[in-house]
Amino acid sequence: MKHIESSLITLKAVSPIHAGSGSSTGAVDNPIQRERHTSWPMVQATSFKGALRAHCRSQLGAAALADPASNARNMINWVFGSDSSDYWDEGVKKATFGDIKEDRQWPENLAGAISVSDLKLLFFPVRSNIAPFVYVTSPAVLKRFFGDLTFLGFEVETVPNVKDECGYWINEDCGGDRVILEDAVITPNQEVIKIEIIRKLFAGLDRILIVSDDMYDYCVTSCTEIQTQIKIDPKTGTAQSGALRYEELLQADSVLYGVITYNHQVGETLKAKAIKDWLRENVQNYIQIGGDETLGRGICQIQWVEPQGGES
Repeated sequence: MKHIESSLITLKAVSPIHAGSGSSTGAVDNPIQRERHTSWPMVQATSFKGALRAHCRSQLGAAALADPASNARNMINWVFGSDSSDYWDEGVKKATFGDIKEDRQWPENLAGAISVSDLKLLFFPVRSNIAPFVYVTSPAVLKRFFGDLTFLGFEVETVPNVKDECGYWINEDCGGDRVILEDAVITPNQEVIKIEIIRKLFAGLDRILIVSDDMYDYCVTSCTEIQTQIKIDPKTGTAQSGALRYEELLQADSVLYGVITYNHQVGETLKAKAIKDWLRENVQNYIQIGGDETLGRGICQIQWVEPQGGES
């Protein structure tokens, strides 16, 4: 895949995330998004890209978006693709870039300058006997993460195989001959696995335990947060009939990551590096992802990571 610039973005959930997948016939009425082939929690690229767009709109402000003299609305469309709510002003475009000859129409057929991946779960917090929680990951999860890092030009390390009911601490021994994860028992190996890239990218994140793929699958399918929601009848002050529902959440402290690539826009007048810098300037520190924003859901602390290597 040809692209000019790229970024790794990591997100740590400050509050539970509900990136919903729609209604369900199962016990949970509103489940979260999951990968089809693994059933691991994730946030679809459409949800993530929409959150980035909404965040940039909010960051730029309504006044700038409505101001004909401002280039804010144009940048939203150039970066994320044309949208009827973000049409630009032709006079501003011409004043900014001159007479640009393009075969395509403006703005209906404009694709965005960025490509956004799904947000993939990397470290999942699970209740434990040695601390309030430990982070679990697995060989399959780490191999996938390292594959994405290789795509970005990072040097990666090998991942150990893990037997059922066993585990390895990453970078530091957190103690305990037995680690209880919900109702499962893990026996950590005495050998601590040193993974330098994780130490660099996630400094300050401790109690990371590599478990088997089967144990990880159990944790992320059976240990997510389920909340009960009701609607109060204002006339009676009690729960309204038929309004009871169960909602699944990806709990706070979950760690996810995604990859964003950038291309030139408006021919090559608007460079990929300028688009990358603009996005990083407008998306800093925290972002809201998923539904239930008015309930404080989906607040994530973000970190941008520069790739290694040159153009890819």
